[in-house]
Amino acid sequence: MADKRRKRNLFDNLFGTDSYEDIEGMIDHMFNEMGINMDELLNQPFVYGFSVTQRPGEEPDIREFGNVPPEMMSGERDEQKINIGERKPLVDVLETDDNVHVVAEMPGIEKEDICLDATDSSVELKATHGEREYFEHIELPAKVDPNSAKATYKNGVLEVIFKRQETEKKTSIQIK
Repeated sequence: MADKRRKRNLFDNLFGTDSYEDIEGMIDHMFNEMGINMDELLNQPFVYGFSVTQRPGEEPDIREFGNVPPEMMSGERDEQKINIGERKPLVDVLETDDNVHVVAEMPGIEKEDICLDATDSSVELKATHGEREYFEHIELPAKVDPNSAKATYKNGVLEVIFKRQETEKKTSIQIK
């Protein structure tokens, strides 16, 4: 005798005919809970990433970048909203015996839109072009002479080279 019972698909109970509408509703609800405006999200990139650097004999240095606050990635619910327009550039700081190199990736920015301010121990990087905004405060690993800074910007990559020194001054830097 043939079994006339209909074989049930494993996913029949999990996904009904309205499954796509239900999933869309859940996603909309999650974004609303995080304070994300879906219209802004669809028109602006949602960026999050990290860079890992490890020197021999040292602990790895993990740096986050993007426009998502770290609290949002860790699952903590705070009243802080995501600023879709502002991003953290990917920054690498390299040392040599005589110099400190700061390299920042900021695609979509023009050289004229970048503002750099430096002290002997830090660099503040700001850039705005249209709706793209970058901001980062970078602590330097050694004291530098801010007046010795040489900055270049090409193909979305900013490179600033400082000579090491033991004085504290703040100065603006011109980009070539």
